[in-house]
Amino acid sequence: MKHLKVMLLPIALAAVSMTAMAQSNVKISGRVDLGFGNMPSDLGTGTTKQSKVDDSSTGRLNFSGVEEISADLSTFFALEMRFKADTGAQDGVLFKDKAWVGLNSKQFGQVKLGRMSSPLDAEVIAGRYEAFSGDSYASMGSRGAAMAAKWDNAIYYNTPTYSGFNAGVAAQTSEATTGTRASGQGFHVQYANGPFSTAFGYQKEQDTKYTTSGNSMSTVGFGANYDFGVATLMTTYARSSDLGLYDGGKETVFTIGARVPMGPGQFRTSYRKVDDTKIASATSSASDKDSTRYSVGYYYPLSKQTSINLSLAREKQERFNANGSTLTNFSGTGWEVALRKNF
Repeated sequence: MKHLKVMLLPIALAAVSMTAMAQSNVKISGRVDLGFGNMPSDLGTGTTKQSKVDDSSTGRLNFSGVEEISADLSTFFALEMRFKADTGAQDGVLFKDKAWVGLNSKQFGQVKLGRMSSPLDAEVIAGRYEAFSGDSYASMGSRGAAMAAKWDNAIYYNTPTYSGFNAGVAAQTSEATTGTRASGQGFHVQYANGPFSTAFGYQKEQDTKYTTSGNSMSTVGFGANYDFGVATLMTTYARSSDLGLYDGGKETVFTIGARVPMGPGQFRTSYRKVDDTKIASATSSASDKDSTRYSVGYYYPLSKQTSINLSLAREKQERFNANGSTLTNFSGTGWEVALRKNF
């Protein structure tokens, strides 16, 4: 009998654990997305290509939960780590994407605290405004100019949605006592109703190009999409200014794309243009990198959680000398076939 009790103990503990998870509504979700392809290694130095198995989008493991406090009030949390599925290595800090806790009121809105996406990354140049959802080889590269995508030590308030409109304000503080700007501020305004969605936002924060002092930069952004039925058109725009030691640098990123229902899946296409202006200093173009990238692809769903994603992209990248003359100017074409599993 004693031996039987010992055997039943792990089962009892597992049952208690599952009951606790059910009561607190904890969910585990994530993604593994790997592909095989052939693409340029570095268009800044040449057109050499390599074939490899690599992450088509970064792997993720998410723990989240919601607890109902009353008819109006609930609490929630989210912890999401990122990892490289091709090697199993952790990508950055443990909970790189999010680590937050918050309160949500149906009447008064939502507030959350912790590590989270900055206003532009969360709502304005988000994946819903980009043809490949910001994922796959076809969509590699920034949409947010020089902005920081993630904010630590942040607080974000979102209003309830009224007639399709939603707004939010955010702020972050720095734990560093010297060397970097101590705070960041930003906001977004969003409208979504029927086939049309759009968002605008602004954020001011530590300069991500010149990080050795408490120097600030600002970024404005815009995103929109419209579903015509036969196709969904989408676009994003972001412009960072006051970059560099002398605040004379600028970076602009523009994308436009479309999703077209085709067979069981979607044909997708996107164009991205990046334009740097004197990022190194007010008198030097040595760090500038201009590029154009055109991508086509096909999203083929095998189920609600599993898909095959095809990508073909051609990119042209130009880099400069300090005086603005061309240093390198290379173009290359790459492709990828990827299997994405969401859970």
